[in-house]
Amino acid sequence: MEIKEIYTGELFVKTWLFMKDEKLVIVDPGGADEELLDYINEKNAKTIEIMLTHGHFDHVGGVPYLFKSYNVSKIYIHKNDGFYLGKGAKEKHIECFTPIRMDRYIKALKDEFPDATDYVSEGDEINGFKVLHTPGHTEGSVCYYNKQENILFSGDTLFRRSRGRTDLLGGNEEELMNSLKRFLTLPKETVVYPGHGANTTIGEEVAWIEKI
Repeated sequence: MEIKEIYTGELFVKTWLFMKDEKLVIVDPGGADEELLDYINEKNAKTIEIMLTHGHFDHVGGVPYLFKSYNVSKIYIHKNDGFYLGKGAKEKHIECFTPIRMDRYIKALKDEFPDATDYVSEGDEINGFKVLHTPGHTEGSVCYYNKQENILFSGDTLFRRSRGRTDLLGGNEEELMNSLKRFLTLPKETVVYPGHGANTTIGEEVAWIEKI
């Protein structure tokens, strides 16, 4: 599987893209940056599907523009983060990001957030990836795991030698610790594609996760 990595949005989120049959799948479009749009146009896919690891603005900021400008047929998110899309979403993003003074980026958005088309749940299979519900960073945080390809899109749950914060809306330290321990059951060779920072493997993260 060929996976493209592009940094998007004001917080430089790592957005992941891959082709599935004749559609382009985008994981966490944090913005509608030129490099991302150029890649989309280059692929010239019939449809686009968006898989969201959670609802924070820095991971979904590109959704309004993509939905308006392209044939986006699916937007996947866990129902517990569903309020970050659709009617009233801007207000929720502002509530979440005002404490860290990032609300100005949300207020500058011209387009409204579309509704999710599908709510994902633990165990669902989406474009070859199994949904792992990993709350803690947000209530609806998920990771997408492909056993055949040994790939994990970890969003803001797991980073290289680190993990997501829990001090924003919906964060819960105990739940995050429990979510991290789930990764100990995955093969050590599993490649982790996080929302921020360097890529890693489960094997490289086992030592510190075992100590929590």
